[in-house]
Amino acid sequence: MRFHRMFVCALLAVFMLMSAEEAFAGRRNYTLTGLKKPGADKSTKPGGDGKDAEKPFAELIKDRVAIDGLFTFYLDTNSNAVYMSIKPDQFGKVYLCGTTISKSDGAFFDNGSMSDTYPFYFKRVGKKVMLMEKNLRLRADTSSTLHKAVASGISDALLASFKVESKPDTAGAILIDPTSFFVRDAENISYFLGQMGQTALSFDKENSYYETIKSFPMNSELDVRLHYRTNKPQSGVSLQNGMSMYHTYHYSLSAFPESDFVPRIADDRVGHFLSIYQDYSNLDTESPYVRYVNRWHLKKKDPSAAVSEPVEPIVYWIENTVPHEYRDAVKKGIEFWQPAFEKAGFKNAIIAKQMEDTATWDPADVRYSTVRWIIIPGGTYAVGPSRANPLTGQIYDADIRVGADFIRAMYNTMEKWIAPVAFDGSVAQENPEIQAALDKMRSEHPHFCDYESQSATEAAFGLNYVLTNMDDFADKDAVTKEYVNAYITELVAHEVGHT
Repeated sequence: MRFHRMFVCALLAVFMLMSAEEAFAGRRNYTLTGLKKPGADKSTKPGGDGKDAEKPFAELIKDRVAIDGLFTFYLDTNSNAVYMSIKPDQFGKVYLCGTTISKSDGAFFDNGSMSDTYPFYFKRVGKKVMLMEKNLRLRADTSSTLHKAVASGISDALLASFKVESKPDTAGAILIDPTSFFVRDAENISYFLGQMGQTALSFDKENSYYETIKSFPMNSELDVRLHYRTNKPQSGVSLQNGMSMYHTYHYSLSAFPESDFVPRIADDRVGHFLSIYQDYSNLDTESPYVRYVNRWHLKKKDPSAAVSEPVEPIVYWIENTVPHEYRDAVKKGIEFWQPAFEKAGFKNAIIAKQMEDTATWDPADVRYSTVRWIIIPGGTYAVGPSRANPLTGQIYDADIRVGADFIRAMYNTMEKWIAPVAFDGSVAQENPEIQAALDKMRSEHPHFCDYESQSATEAAFGLNYVLTNMDDFADKDAVTKEYVNAYITELVAHEVGHT
């Protein structure tokens, strides 16, 4: 049953989630713990008196806490209500939104899961502000006559719309209440898990709320606590009472990084993760598709040297959730790739740093790439996703997740090898339904990787082989520890390799 849940959890996660220290410590960061429905206090919410007219900007933000940054937010800590300020020059400008489940339920989803990443912009139409997803999948150079044709023939998508709540301030900025976008059923769990998964789980807006909001010059970071409930108790899962679960959903709103990064056209003779779009600047090419390699921005400190340290290395932070006894193994797995980069002319191109136990930054923040230890009972898998600038293919964030139950499953699988029954280590092959679901997932998702489940079986067999062939007087505990750490290093190296 445990292994059945392991694969079901992994399947649900894939289907539903497809797809430097605190640099500005002086910024004000606030954690909101009130459970009131955002905007429920009519004394602090515009329109509570039934009037639609915009009120003065200064009047609406009076007695609220201002969090300045890329976007400025104004918080009423009593009612958990939020206003978001949009300046005149922020309308029409394209930004990036990256979403992550930073805390999860432990039954269906794993914490740290990267979700959608997309370009967006704000557009004002009369008394409304529209949040639009920019279509970058079809493009044409502005110098091409087809640029206008693309602009008129391809639609952007509406993500949300908000009423203009205030009159402009002295700088022309206006206020909106962004709650309908941030505090919502972000992953459509009510449908996918509630209806399709037949759990009857549904989004409970009344008990969902803003948790933490931070803002910095180049990015704004928001955590919202989302509640899901059901009248159909869930059995056989790790929910406390089977009728309620919370997710913390993290939004990273960031400006496009400005750099001299030059996109690299992919070569179809070599495998890469790609950023793809169709180019209609010219029609005399065999295919409209342009494929950029997703890669990090590495520049030599000394361009004339055959091997040089980079101006800025690739940094992976080992999250403080990783058990102390495995941190050295994780570090070795990250820095395993240094010799490969040296072949390309970079020394110390990729380095590991340890997140302090007292660190105040959030691993879901797009400024930090991390290796995270996740808890999802029975979920023995690891994944190495990354985010890239859709305009260039430049990778700017990667968060690797390793299931904590990996080690326990390794021992359990080893016991099955020892047991006097025929068992090939594959739970999927024991269950035709799971095997069929995995086959379907592999066919539909070209980036699907089941290395971790296969390698766990191999590692268990290998450990059993080593221990059963050792001298009776050998320190088997020490050998087991060495073997497990070597396996973790290999696993982390594999997932870092994906990025």
